[in-house]
Amino acid sequence: MLKKYFYIIILLFTAVNALADPDGSYGNLLLLGRSPKTVSSQQGDSIMRKVIEQADKYKTVVSRYEAEIYIKGKTEILKQNILMRFAHHLFPVDRKNKDMIFEMVSHSKFNAPNNYLHSFEAINGNSIPNGAKQQEVLTFLNLNVYSPTIYNEGIIMPVAHEAFKYYNFNLKSIETTGDLKIYQIRFMPKLWSQKLICGDLYITDKDWHIDKIDLNGRFSFAEFNLVMTFGRDYRHFILPQKADLFLRYHVLGNAIASYYHTSFKYEAVEWVEEDYEDKKHHSLDLTGYYQLSSDTIPIISDSSYWKNKRDIPLTQEEETKYEKTSIRTTQANDTSNIRKYLKITERLTNTINMDYKTTRLKYSGILNPFQLGYSGRNGITYRQQLRFSKTFKKDRQLRFRPEVGFVFKRKELFFKFEGDWEYLPEKQGALSLSLGNTNQGYSSKIMNEINEQLKDSTFNFENLDLEYFKHYYIELKNQIELFNGFQMTTGISYHRRIPTRKSAIDPGDGVTEIINENYHDFIPTIGFSYTPRQYYWMDGYRKEYLYSYYPTISIEFGRAIPGVWKSSGNYGRVEADIHQSIYLGLSRRFNYHISGGLYTAQKSTYFADYRYFTRHNFPESWGGDDFGGVFHQLGSVWFNASDKYVQAHAMYESPFMLFQLFKPEATKHIISERFYLSQLWMPVKPSYTEIGYGFGNHIFNVAAFIGFDKLKYDGIGFKFAFELFQ
Repeated sequence: MLKKYFYIIILLFTAVNALADPDGSYGNLLLLGRSPKTVSSQQGDSIMRKVIEQADKYKTVVSRYEAEIYIKGKTEILKQNILMRFAHHLFPVDRKNKDMIFEMVSHSKFNAPNNYLHSFEAINGNSIPNGAKQQEVLTFLNLNVYSPTIYNEGIIMPVAHEAFKYYNFNLKSIETTGDLKIYQIRFMPKLWSQKLICGDLYITDKDWHIDKIDLNGRFSFAEFNLVMTFGRDYRHFILPQKADLFLRYHVLGNAIASYYHTSFKYEAVEWVEEDYEDKKHHSLDLTGYYQLSSDTIPIISDSSYWKNKRDIPLTQEEETKYEKTSIRTTQANDTSNIRKYLKITERLTNTINMDYKTTRLKYSGILNPFQLGYSGRNGITYRQQLRFSKTFKKDRQLRFRPEVGFVFKRKELFFKFEGDWEYLPEKQGALSLSLGNTNQGYSSKIMNEINEQLKDSTFNFENLDLEYFKHYYIELKNQIELFNGFQMTTGISYHRRIPTRKSAIDPGDGVTEIINENYHDFIPTIGFSYTPRQYYWMDGYRKEYLYSYYPTISIEFGRAIPGVWKSSGNYGRVEADIHQSIYLGLSRRFNYHISGGLYTAQKSTYFADYRYFTRHNFPESWGGDDFGGVFHQLGSVWFNASDKYVQAHAMYESPFMLFQLFKPEATKHIISERFYLSQLWMPVKPSYTEIGYGFGNHIFNVAAFIGFDKLKYDGIGFKFAFELFQ
């Protein structure tokens, strides 16, 4: 049996190595479009090597600019059904207006490396687009064509250093305009993936910069085509001059098409001095990374104003749309039974978002199917979440975050009521109060009794169903940043554990009496967390951490004090953790978590309740690091089985792994794949290992995990969770 799983592991790592080196012998078999080089492909490769060499310089040559951006947008609903009522939660659409046209003017500022500020100055049309619709076009326009990736690493560009691993290039034509020679390079992906695009690059001779780009791809729920032309004048030679964006959505049997035309008028441009980028010490403050200001946009209907702003006049069809409908008025309500039913259904099943001035509310929806999850250990789970926030002067904020969830397999209800008062946002100073319940467990007395029996018999630990004590808690804590990247957290918590039902199996002499007692613990804690060179941005007065190239190190001390509100606990707890997410380039990353903990000065009964080593009851979104930092198949009884532990978790993520081996065409629906490896040491369980594999997209994530106890097969399980509306 061990040999069988050993060979499986070898096969998995062989697959990873093969895909990591697509130019090797395995890569020749796996990559699509691999064929002998033609003359046009050799010429295309030769030109693209020069373009890629120059891309590093061009991507940082602009220091800042200010520009007036004119945007004309059109949206048409091509096909719709009753599910259109829910479609607007997936992408921007106004379901009450089937044929929308509008124009906007934005004053935009850019500051290197990637800081955009868009301030809308005017708008007009037969319907006013909402904030999501306004931001749609800017999401696609905020790109640097010389960067290796765009759209928050969502797409790998053909100018990346490793582009030849993912793209084929062919010289399609050569155009001569005056003294300017332009090469048309067709690029096609070698792999099926949403991370890759296809289209044409138009490259100028000698200086090898991009004169025009015509690209096609898929991003989130949209198929898109973006045509962007760049300036030929030496003052604007790498800045966009015009852009045309076509979007097409196909979701829930509905089809929506959008078109945007954009032109740029530059008011100021500053260039980076030669070698300046290499000499300067980059600031950790990335304030203004991306901002959209559009609280009050004036509606201007003066035709002469818009005529002056347009770079091309409206077509006859577009003018007709303007004349047909003025700014949208509220349509009469359809009082038919089916419409009433759909409105009720929408309110019950959709995520509810409300935003009024400084108050925000988000509710998951009482019957929202996207709150369902599944795991082998917990079965089907369902969770409800409410998020409320109120912002005051200087961005101080009051937050309330209650949530409740049910685990069907164990028939357990979990709840948590948590609130924060962020009193010093520029230093991340926040006072938090939370109360709720957590996983049921057993005390150190039961642990010691059972561990003794484990030494001398074939006693089966997991068959005891050791859910002996319900756990309720209340915790008050304060977090403050002492200096950038270094945080201190202090808190006090009170824990109440009461016995639940007795086990159907006799756990042994002396244990039955133990489970009839109530336990109370009063625990002050202090913790420190440090991330060297932590990048951040300031959203007004509020400081938000972004990323760092160094690991985060944390340590926490807790001491149970007896005699406070019936507390009897008298012991200490120490835990430490180090974790990091390492970007490997081109949508690949490696995460690791290493942590350990122990109970000290054990002068009373205690419950092994660790902060970093705990059971998770609800499947997490891939957006959270915890998805790759927990055990998924480990039996629940083992989380309380020892007074000390050490654990390590590793996760590798890439868009190109196993699907390229077995189902290449399916990868166009997959955003990323992951491999997991986890290891645990405890005195009572010296070697427990988990390996896993998962994949996901914008809609869901799914993963499978296999557990090994001392290298012996210990079970397999699956996890599934929705990504939508999280």
